[in-house]
Amino acid sequence: MKKILLSVVAAAVMSTGMAHAATGVQKEITIVANINDAIFVSKPDGSTWYDKEELFPKDYTQTEFASNDLPVRVYTTQNEVNVSLVQNPIIARNDGAQLADVGVSFAGKPIVQGTALKITQTSIAPGGFDNTYTLKINAKAPTNAGATTNGSYQGNLVMLFEPKP
Repeated sequence: MKKILLSVVAAAVMSTGMAHAATGVQKEITIVANINDAIFVSKPDGSTWYDKEELFPKDYTQTEFASNDLPVRVYTTQNEVNVSLVQNPIIARNDGAQLADVGVSFAGKPIVQGTALKITQTSIAPGGFDNTYTLKINAKAPTNAGATTNGSYQGNLVMLFEPKP
């Protein structure tokens, strides 16, 4: 009797396990890849884009700041590219104090919001043009900081690279 009861219990457990396994659990991961055969913008080695960069004081007074030279590789199928700012960069503390006169230059030329900077690609590559340019960010210490300019300032730089048709 014990053997029969054990066999019945074992069969019930196994059938329950099989029933759960049969229904399964479906999981999804969304995978995204963007391919644009007209333009590709990256670091010089062709890898990712910049994530976080620091502005450094130009001297001990800490009244002017600049980024390191950031090399940017631009591959295009056409020889002309428009580069523009999507929005003016605002670099601020949590209390609203902002770095002043934030300037962005690309290929040694200033970029201002609302005006596209035309870049002519000169280095011929398979299927198009491939050049590396320097991106630079400058700013001055805030004038609206209140009693102290001390603190951590953060902001975003949003640029648009468009191939000319």
